[in-house]
Amino acid sequence: MHVAVAGGTGFLGRHVVPALEARGHRVTVLSRRTGADAKSRLGLRGPDAFVNLVGIKREDGAQTFERVHVDGVRNLINAAKDAGAKRFIHISVVCARPDPASGYHDTKHRAEEVVRASGLDWTLLRPGVIYGDGDDMVTHLVKMIRAAPVFPVVASGASLLQPVDARDVAEAVAAALARPESAGHTYDVVGPERLPLRDVVRIVADACDLPLWVLPTPIFVQRWAVAAMNAVMKNPLSTPAQLQMLVDGLVGDPEPARRDLGLEPRRFTREAVAGLAGPIPPLGGVSARLVDHRLGADWLRSRGVGLGRGLLAAIVGFAMISGLLHAGLNVWLAMGAAYVALIPLAWKRDLLRARPRDAACGLAAAAVLYLGGWAAVALLRTIDPSLAARFTSFLAWRDLLPLAATLPLLLFIVAGEEIVWRGAVALPLAARLGPWLGSLAGAAVFAVVHVALGWPLVIAAFALGFAWNLMAVKTRGLAVPWVCHLAWDLAVLYVVPYR
Repeated sequence: MHVAVAGGTGFLGRHVVPALEARGHRVTVLSRRTGADAKSRLGLRGPDAFVNLVGIKREDGAQTFERVHVDGVRNLINAAKDAGAKRFIHISVVCARPDPASGYHDTKHRAEEVVRASGLDWTLLRPGVIYGDGDDMVTHLVKMIRAAPVFPVVASGASLLQPVDARDVAEAVAAALARPESAGHTYDVVGPERLPLRDVVRIVADACDLPLWVLPTPIFVQRWAVAAMNAVMKNPLSTPAQLQMLVDGLVGDPEPARRDLGLEPRRFTREAVAGLAGPIPPLGGVSARLVDHRLGADWLRSRGVGLGRGLLAAIVGFAMISGLLHAGLNVWLAMGAAYVALIPLAWKRDLLRARPRDAACGLAAAAVLYLGGWAAVALLRTIDPSLAARFTSFLAWRDLLPLAATLPLLLFIVAGEEIVWRGAVALPLAARLGPWLGSLAGAAVFAVVHVALGWPLVIAAFALGFAWNLMAVKTRGLAVPWVCHLAWDLAVLYVVPYR
């Protein structure tokens, strides 16, 4: 059979066309834009059947719901009649309904009515949300899940979906063409299970091997977010039409298609999604997650081997620094002497590898920490000037030794602190306790080591240590926190000290 497929270059078309060709059909592909002029495109080739896959989720200039969904169907029906074709398969959607408030739903419904009144041997297929290679649903969910550990689900996430594999939709098209008795019938093409939206999201997160907090979000907040995305993005993650479908749910009855078309739709499972999720990057290529569980967690676990040695270094470091300060050494000499002993205990060569961008990342992070510290000190000076003075007492360290001596010592001490407290303590703790809790525990150890310097510096050490721990976990190395640590110390001691 010669079959003309309108929308054959789109996501669904890339599944339907091969399915038809595999059954021996000769296929002429019409894109969405050429489908409106199908008659001139087809000439005298005379297809036996037409398949219409064309649909849009968002209006864009001349590509309006009315023009694409309704006028486009009329044009295609006229082309089919001119070509002498009798068979017409139309892909609609399970949520099509009369709804003047929703251009998408309403035009999908009116397109169905145009097909039913066409006089052709028509079959209407009404899929639910479709997933597959190159889809919208799984792609957008994976992007968001990999970008952050929190997912704002629509309302409570209770609306029901029956995700259907694109291959099953393609099978339904081929089966309808092969079975003339399906003419004049409408079939829902949906998955075998009704799943709450929150469960769909969790299945995708599980397939990505990432923990996720599914956060119920009021619908009006979602509408604002979608409106903003559509105003500034060429390809927004969601459109008003898609959001409304998620609010309403997308469910149907799979039994008629199973009975008449022999369709046995696949289940929406972790394994099905995992095969699609692999190459999809996080939204914008940037992730707020500390680790990607497929790679980062394995890397973190490898850090756990040296935790015993790291905790030994922590005990030795606390004893040495406290003892040397108590013995009267100034802070530079006490810490320098301590790290001469500690670095060999904590040395891990592979953590010192650096990339060109690490310096820029470290400097940017140092600027953020510097501004945060400046704001905190300014607030303290307003509340209690004496307390602020205690927090900035470390500024006196720069006068303890000549600059020619303190700068090399600072480089060495900062390197030692990163090797010991990040490399040998925080990272192994993160491997055992998880990235956030492990980073907090590592910061607590780092703070305890500073007890001999006074409690204000203990608090500062905890806050800064936590930030540097997060950087080490996120970047899987010490280069970024080392640059940040060194730049922050240089700024507050010599360049622009807190006043």
